[in-house]
Amino acid sequence: MMWDQIRDNTTINLDLFLEIVDFCIGASFFSFRQKYYLQTSGTAMGSPLSPILADIVMENLLSKAIGRANLSPQFIRKYVDDLFLVLHKDQIDAVLAIFNSLNPKIVFTAEVEVNNQLPFLDLLVIRQEDNSIKTDWYAKPISSGRMLNYFSFHPTDQKLAVVNNFIDRVRSLSTIRTREQQDQLIHQHLRNNDYPHTLINRLLRQPRRIENTDRPTVYRSIPYIDGLTPSIKKIITNSGLQLGISHSNRNTVGNLYKSAKDPIPVLNKNNVIYRIDCRDCPSAYIGMTTNKLRTRMYGHQTHINTLENKLAEGYQYTDPEIQLLQEKSALMSHCINHQHRFNIQQPSLVDSTYKRQALQVLEMCHIATTSNTVNHRTDTDNLSCAYANLLSTIKTQRGARNASSTTNQNRQNTRILTTPLTQTNPTNQTPPTINTPQ
Repeated sequence: MMWDQIRDNTTINLDLFLEIVDFCIGASFFSFRQKYYLQTSGTAMGSPLSPILADIVMENLLSKAIGRANLSPQFIRKYVDDLFLVLHKDQIDAVLAIFNSLNPKIVFTAEVEVNNQLPFLDLLVIRQEDNSIKTDWYAKPISSGRMLNYFSFHPTDQKLAVVNNFIDRVRSLSTIRTREQQDQLIHQHLRNNDYPHTLINRLLRQPRRIENTDRPTVYRSIPYIDGLTPSIKKIITNSGLQLGISHSNRNTVGNLYKSAKDPIPVLNKNNVIYRIDCRDCPSAYIGMTTNKLRTRMYGHQTHINTLENKLAEGYQYTDPEIQLLQEKSALMSHCINHQHRFNIQQPSLVDSTYKRQALQVLEMCHIATTSNTVNHRTDTDNLSCAYANLLSTIKTQRGARNASSTTNQNRQNTRILTTPLTQTNPTNQTPPTINTPQ
């Protein structure tokens, strides 16, 4: 355990620290086909704790193995679970056996140099005849050579960053190639990913980039929309604000495939914007909740039950005891003022976010763009006027789509009514004419 290095960065004691780690690891459970499973060994993939614990475990294993082997390698480097050691060839099997004796659930394999060459990550170490070392950029034989394609729907600066990073890695890792050979390798891989000759040549000729140390203190991510997002980023950059803008692409590979995980029921989701339709009129209520949607529906139902109980006791809608319930929500206000009821058991999910601070803004936007809402006007008072034009356009387009959908439905209903008239005509006489919209 590396408690000597950890305790300098925390105020809790070792027992509490181990209890917290054990609790976090023990929470690695998941559901599949309505059954719950608990991970009995190791940490979950994707957990923020996993890479930290993996690094601690590897450091511990490495120190124990070197101590038991009673040797000092001439050279050793570690990257997560990959180790690069320089040992005498007669010691390889003994050192490997020591590593594999430390934990029965962790198995190490050894890869020795072939033809004086040994790969480590994307670096190929080449031992010369005089025992000097040369290096080269390395890709596994099974590597497809694919990188971010030039025609992919990504911001241009992301594509340039990928290319510049590839150029830097090839040039910094390849000490055995001449500059011309490096450029040929770079050119070949970039052309396989559809990057134009002119762009490749320009990036190869430009001076080596210097890292900018004056970075913005705050970063914000916005969805990438071709044409619009670069313009917004340019405006913010030129404004002098200490704000960095990064792009998020909604068209990801994950959206193309169905998730293997069990879907979360709508009522079990949290941090959502929801809608409840009125049973007696076209109105709807838009709300938000950071808790599970089921819990929020229980709250609405409790208020409705209170109203129903008071009405059963003989109270009238105009009585102060009933009017006081209007303060609970705009939904209750509509129920009392119009004597209507809502479909509390059938809420619909409108939007969701993992950022709680964005939830209130999303709610105001959906209230502003939804027609016939029962929400109070004050529910959108804090919405910035900068959104007014955009939200008005969205609301207009949404209304036009709804009207078009209603018209198409009416057309279908009218044609269904005319069909029996033509089929059941007992004679060849002309059936009655019904004008249908065209």
